Amino acid sequence: MGVVQGKIVNGKLSIYDATSNKLLKTLDSGDWENLAYSFDSSSINNTDGYLSYAGWYRPYGTSQDGKTWYKTTASDWRPLLMYTWPSKDVEAKFIKYFVDNGYTNTDYGLTKDNVTNLSQDTDTQTLNKYARNLRFVIEKSIAANKSTGPLANDINKFMLTIPELSAKSELPVEYSNGYVPDVSGSIDNNQLIFINNNSDNQAKGNTSYADSNYRLMNRTINNQTNNDNSDQSPELLVGNDIDNSNPAVQAENLNWEYFLLNYGKLMKYNADGNFDGFRVDAADNIDADVLDQLGQLVNDMYHTKGNQENANNHLVYNEGYHSGAAQMLDGKNNPELYMDAGYFYTLENVLGRNADKRDNINNLVTNSIVNRANDITENTATPNWSFVTNHDQRKNVINQIIIDNHPGVPDIMNSSYKPEYAQEAWDEFYADQAKTDKQYAQYNLPAQYALLLSNRDTVPQVYYGDLYNETDQYMNTKSMYYDAITTLMKARRTFVNGGQTMTKVNDNLITSVRYGKGVADASSNGTDPLSRTTGMAVIVGNNPSMSEQVVAINMGLAHANEQYRNLIDSTADGLTYNSNGSVNPSVLTTDSKGILRVTVKGYSNPYVSGYLSVWVPLINGTQNARTSAQEVRNVPGKVFTSDAALDSHMIYEDFSLFQPEPTTVNEHAYNVIKDNAALFNQLGITDFWMAPSYTPFNTSRYNEGYAMTDRYNLGTADNPTKYGSGEELSNAIAALHQAGLKVQEDLVMNQMIGFSTQEAVTVTRVDRDAKQLSVDGQTFADQIYFGYTRGGGQGQKDYGGKYLAELKQKYPDLFTTKAASTGVAPDPNTRITEWSAKYENGTSLQNVGIGLAVKIPNGYYAYLNDGNNKAFNTTLPETMSSADYYANIEDD
Repeated sequence: MGVVQGKIVNGKLSIYDATSNKLLKTLDSGDWENLAYSFDSSSINNTDGYLSYAGWYRPYGTSQDGKTWYKTTASDWRPLLMYTWPSKDVEAKFIKYFVDNGYTNTDYGLTKDNVTNLSQDTDTQTLNKYARNLRFVIEKSIAANKSTGPLANDINKFMLTIPELSAKSELPVEYSNGYVPDVSGSIDNNQLIFINNNSDNQAKGNTSYADSNYRLMNRTINNQTNNDNSDQSPELLVGNDIDNSNPAVQAENLNWEYFLLNYGKLMKYNADGNFDGFRVDAADNIDADVLDQLGQLVNDMYHTKGNQENANNHLVYNEGYHSGAAQMLDGKNNPELYMDAGYFYTLENVLGRNADKRDNINNLVTNSIVNRANDITENTATPNWSFVTNHDQRKNVINQIIIDNHPGVPDIMNSSYKPEYAQEAWDEFYADQAKTDKQYAQYNLPAQYALLLSNRDTVPQVYYGDLYNETDQYMNTKSMYYDAITTLMKARRTFVNGGQTMTKVNDNLITSVRYGKGVADASSNGTDPLSRTTGMAVIVGNNPSMSEQVVAINMGLAHANEQYRNLIDSTADGLTYNSNGSVNPSVLTTDSKGILRVTVKGYSNPYVSGYLSVWVPLINGTQNARTSAQEVRNVPGKVFTSDAALDSHMIYEDFSLFQPEPTTVNEHAYNVIKDNAALFNQLGITDFWMAPSYTPFNTSRYNEGYAMTDRYNLGTADNPTKYGSGEELSNAIAALHQAGLKVQEDLVMNQMIGFSTQEAVTVTRVDRDAKQLSVDGQTFADQIYFGYTRGGGQGQKDYGGKYLAELKQKYPDLFTTKAASTGVAPDPNTRITEWSAKYENGTSLQNVGIGLAVKIPNGYYAYLNDGNNKAFNTTLPETMSSADYYANIEDD
């Protein structure tokens, strides 16, 4: 009959002669009913106009035999993959997969034997015939099941077998040759960055709604103006990476920080239930502009610059493992505390390893941001905080056990991870910790804390998991080290002050002396009423075979002829707090020159692998050796200074990633904290680092708050976080305030995880430094990807940007000070009530699939011009859009 045209008229297919436009015939029903019911979002799944092979649509009709057709209703949707495929190869695999999984019919030739040889080389007409017949069989299955649920499951399972339609197309490095799982539990090089795309070429697509003038990558630490990458820290870590170079995002961060610092008041929970400061998560991995702006906000609110009393009331301490951050902070007058990660590694390498792998003990003196061989100056060291371990380092140990227990499983830290593996690892860890010869747990934990808690020029941080069982209910079971660590914590408040001298006695032994309040060095007589009754000696050895010997320790002239109490000492079985089992008596007396002579020897037991003893002046009653901020000198222009007042702080990290979900309201961590506020004060804690309180992604591994979906929702009574409700949090903060503590929130500016809504974005495969990455020779760039980039929760809708006008009125300098990386000040006029790609740098791989965006044979992206989607004209696969296609089939 020649070339014909088709048109849907009144729900029927009318076929016309293409030349004369004469109506040839009208079909009430038939295969043409595969056409979309309408060419808009009411009938076709799309994301910003783009169609996905994972999507569904509403056809005009369906049939179970090709003869009788049933008009669809608004609820009758079918997978696109029943009708269109990326290639003949995928079409053939689709047919074979469904036949292999029970969608068979001998009348239609749909048997395993008949379809086994189908491939991309099979002629198109044959493949399409099998696909047509398979649709009839699928419709019978839907009718029998009275649901499309089983079909949806089968479609999803099929897609997992097709690389371009599954996570494998994103080129995860864990499946690359030679990959070894990382104990961090994340895979930093599994990253995508968002690319600006305002193309008018439909083969490239257009995602200009997600474009950004910012996305300045790796402007971290000293590379803020892109001129010093000597200590570059990568931009991309995990989740949706927030673009902290964007002025609108920077303003939103200020809004959020202000909200947290006024949390109890703004939420009308408890007027005293507001955070006092922050622990800044991943500070080395975010645009350093936002660290400047955080310091500026805290100074504007509390006048911390040049005022030690105010600064000490509002600690802000950064997390980071790059030494260059000290230089950055020193150059900016120390608006935040530097994290002395080097000291953590030194403790681990000198004391925490197996005896035959330990580093030189003198490293304990020198390998830190502070050299403590003769540490007697004020306001010289970089203000810092330090630690023995924390939630990340403990997690790394547990992950190492999991990896070791599952050799040859490259994705054990990803798709193959199971919670029961972690519990098995914890059982091994607890057993290992209690052994003399350890494989995973740290050796000499009490000795490490003895040094940490007696050190000068640092704020020590104590970890919850070193005091309590991490997998039991909150604070329910004390750890084996509880007595040792809490003894040292209380002793810091009572005795630790003054100058410090650390001395290498021999290759296996060091001593650390704190001379006492107002006592700078061994020759000083002291200037404070507590000079003689304060001070401490710590003796640490790292050789369990060390022979018995006497060590002479110079406690200083201020302590001549003074009795010292044996606070902690080593024994064959562990530790003693009253000298029972020790080679030393309970009290020793210095000579006329202040020399204390202590007998030491090597021990090997679950608590000590080498030697530890701690000695303090024998006193009657109680005393407080700490220095208040009113007692130290203000330094004009500086926020934090390393002095005796800052040293008097002690940070407590109050959580473990692995603490279980509570089973009762009384077990909510916030309620337990409230009830134990007085205890924390008694232990000498001054600053309470709260777990990230935010609503987590509902399938996050630990539900800990770092993987958050809503920055502003800190839990409700109906939907509490792992730790409790926001009101319980506010009451816990108020109780800690009443007990004399300050409280810092974990500020997570780097990422958000678990957004609920997809966005079509243009992406390129990169590593953690945002550089294009090839995996086993493969890569991709400038591809349309359906990323989960939109969201933020109800809290973001309600509070995002809400306080910007108030902030602009109170602190106008926040919005006139230009950011170093961009030369643009934060934008107070844009409220971010929903996150989307234009505010993000990129995302870690989301296991969506890079080949999901439907393309038509000419290479164009399929597109639905509807609503706000106006980049291109509607362009759809002909099987669901072309009446001409079906008219010519019928004409044949």
